[in-house]
Amino acid sequence: MKKYYLLLSAFIGLSGAVFSACSSEEDSPIVENNADNAIRFAANTEFSRAGDITTNTLTTFNVYAYTGTATSPNVFMNNVEVKKTGVNTWSYSPIQYWPAKESVDFYAFAPASWLGTSDPLKPIPYDSYPGTEDIIYAVSPNLTGNAGMANAQVLFNFRHALSKVTVKMSSTNTNLQVKVSNVALANIMTKGNFHFPSASTSGTPSAESIGTWSDQNTPVPYILHMSQDANDLITLTTTATDMATTGMGMGGAKYMTPQTLSWRSNGAGNDNYITVMCSVYDAKSGAKLWPNANTPSENVVEGSTFGDGLLKFPLSTSSFSEWHPGYHYVYNLVINSNEDMGAIEFGTPSVDSYVDVTTNYQ
Repeated sequence: MKKYYLLLSAFIGLSGAVFSACSSEEDSPIVENNADNAIRFAANTEFSRAGDITTNTLTTFNVYAYTGTATSPNVFMNNVEVKKTGVNTWSYSPIQYWPAKESVDFYAFAPASWLGTSDPLKPIPYDSYPGTEDIIYAVSPNLTGNAGMANAQVLFNFRHALSKVTVKMSSTNTNLQVKVSNVALANIMTKGNFHFPSASTSGTPSAESIGTWSDQNTPVPYILHMSQDANDLITLTTTATDMATTGMGMGGAKYMTPQTLSWRSNGAGNDNYITVMCSVYDAKSGAKLWPNANTPSENVVEGSTFGDGLLKFPLSTSSFSEWHPGYHYVYNLVINSNEDMGAIEFGTPSVDSYVDVTTNYQ
């Protein structure tokens, strides 16, 4: 009898690119004709991927502003909502004016709900579960008005506060039929405290201009796909399939709390990993190849409706052991069969791109 072995490879992609927006004369920001020393806002940004906050989807953002010093700040604008009122037109009420002989520190964020009762000068508790919300922030410190400039504006550059995670699966061996019933992420921290940076978020990102996270806690599983019956099973093809688009998945890429990733116990304890329940068949005969009588017990799902085996892929790799804010981590899992290889192996990580939201006020 011919023997079949399972060969798996994982390609993990990440990036953190910032794209500054540029406007032509036709689409340059429009501002209301207020007094010369009024504080004004305007917004534009380049195209970003579906699900990310962009100028096209952003209709409101909120602003805090402070005068005084870092040790003794005075609230100047208290959670003011700025609304999109037309093409490249933004307004708020009541209009605020630049204070004389004082600088102002501006903090902006969207959506409005994620700061809750906190403010940008404090650690902000946040729960990223179920991972469907993108959140952005911006800081423009030490600004002063100029009564001689009719349209002086606050310049904001928004950045993502969360990490973005996508899991895709495929099988490039057309002699196989791989059916997937369940895909989940294990031990993912959902809660933590976000800290606004004190430096401007415009320009090239630096340690001082990127928001940070602390006290990550509350690990939970994220179910990306769950089959309730045979109709929900995903049959892999040579084209990578997003594992959060069908069945009882929660849809699309996940926006996760940035966190340290561990793989110390091969999927035991507090390890962070992707878990996949699937079965592998011969494409021509339909004979089941895996799991089989020789499959180790740790790779067999007792009581599985479809008699599936269990695979675990670490979320950390030799390239990275932490999810950073503003990065998109794309995990491409490829399940193939090769009779010359009996071990489960992981391929070399590759790099994919993630588009940061950039919104400029000028």
